[in-house]
Amino acid sequence: MPRIAKAEVNRALDLAAMRIKDAGGADGRVSRAEMAKALQGLTGTEKKLTDVFFKFIDHRDFKSGAQVTSADVKRAVAYAKTTMVAKYDLDHNGLSATEVKKMSLTGKLAVTLAKELKAAAAAKSPLDEGTFSEFLEKVQLVSRTDVTTPSQVDALLGKQLISACHQSSYTDVKTLADAFEAVDQGEFVVSQVKDKKTGELYTAIDYGAGDNTYGAIFKKGSVTPIVQIHDGDLARL
Repeated sequence: MPRIAKAEVNRALDLAAMRIKDAGGADGRVSRAEMAKALQGLTGTEKKLTDVFFKFIDHRDFKSGAQVTSADVKRAVAYAKTTMVAKYDLDHNGLSATEVKKMSLTGKLAVTLAKELKAAAAAKSPLDEGTFSEFLEKVQLVSRTDVTTPSQVDALLGKQLISACHQSSYTDVKTLADAFEAVDQGEFVVSQVKDKKTGELYTAIDYGAGDNTYGAIFKKGSVTPIVQIHDGDLARL
């Protein structure tokens, strides 16, 4: 297998630690019953690593009737990163398959989860980003136009602008004139962008509505939005 960076494995440990702390709620203490309930909402390697790591912390700090605290989790994460991960990277250039084989179960699960998270991130579409600004960071900008007058708008773009207005409260917009009247300062930003991995082309239209960003993202040439921009956040349609 290709070498995997310690930082990526450490992030997997941090994720498991976060799941453990979240299981305890606001008081910062996690009982075995709370952890068992939280594990029901997890799956796959993430569930296995969180379960094994909790048991490691629980056993390490065991006292009759005690609960795992946030401080216990913090100490265990620091210990795991040093003793279960870093010490196996003998040549300090990432963990090789041979080095991973020598690791504990917790370390091996952390490596597996790190690889799964990395693969998922690589396969993720920019359309699945949480915010419009994150989407724009993940695509290649082909062109950007500030559209302020109907003279800049052809038939296709006109339909897209009206549809984009409907993603906010401007559902009564029926015409191009309505659209320019509705949005802040009568201005739309139209961005033509390309997915860097697939080459897919999209038209992103955003505008201000009460100082917040709204709009929609379309496949190039389509008048049907595939993603809604709502107060700067993205939502698949």
